[in-house]
Amino acid sequence: MLYFLTGITASGKSNLAHRIALEKNMSILSVDSMAVYKGLDILTAKPTDVMQAQVKYYGLDIAETDQNFSIIDYLNYLIDQKIPEKSFKEDILAVGGSGLYVKAMLDRYEFRPTDPTIRSELEQLNYDQLIKFHNLNEIPIPDIELNKRRLMRNIENYMLDEAKYVFPELNISSNLAGVFWNHPNYRENIQERTKQMINDGVLKEINSISNPSKTILQAIGLNLSNDFEENINRKTNRLGKKQITWFKKENRLKMVTSENPEDVYKDIMEIINE
Repeated sequence: MLYFLTGITASGKSNLAHRIALEKNMSILSVDSMAVYKGLDILTAKPTDVMQAQVKYYGLDIAETDQNFSIIDYLNYLIDQKIPEKSFKEDILAVGGSGLYVKAMLDRYEFRPTDPTIRSELEQLNYDQLIKFHNLNEIPIPDIELNKRRLMRNIENYMLDEAKYVFPELNISSNLAGVFWNHPNYRENIQERTKQMINDGVLKEINSISNPSKTILQAIGLNLSNDFEENINRKTNRLGKKQITWFKKENRLKMVTSENPEDVYKDIMEIINE
């Protein structure tokens, strides 16, 4: 079965997950949209070589730094690694704070393909022509604020609906699927982790990336200001706030507000041992 140990960045969930994986003989699936990149070891606080020798980790170091890695790429990786099938044969602990990755697995994301030929033809039409295209082909016009991009996407979805692909079923509990660790002191934790990252050489790691993708350029710490440490802290605090907002809406994960990892351990183990 697949379980989720999610939480605010710098909460301590990675170390807790490793402990649980050792105790329960589980593998770990990283659900971190930056940990997929090779070479961002310090910035993303990846598990050490020793930890990766002790526990099987998925979702790490699967993309080059010049690649724009999307949610579709991540889900295709899960399919390639046979994670859906493995979730019915063994226990896997999904660990991280990327809300879109978690939601995509819980909701069985629908892949909607794109056809370059259709896209090219639609791009030649203006707004009024796209409306006319809807009417001529009896395509329902969405009841939202419209613009050219939305009209094009609506036509594509309608025309390619038969070719859509739903992500394979995962073996997830129909009740609680895991926890979200809402660490009340995450801001202080972020400051401590940033200092450690700087001491470990994160600036050198970042500067070694010659052609970072757009995805990486949006990552914490890569849009550098004069005060490198302050920049990382500011960006990471924004991420933590965003994670709380996102995961509050996910009722399949139990929100645990505690600074004590033993409280989180107790709750996730109750779900695993149920």
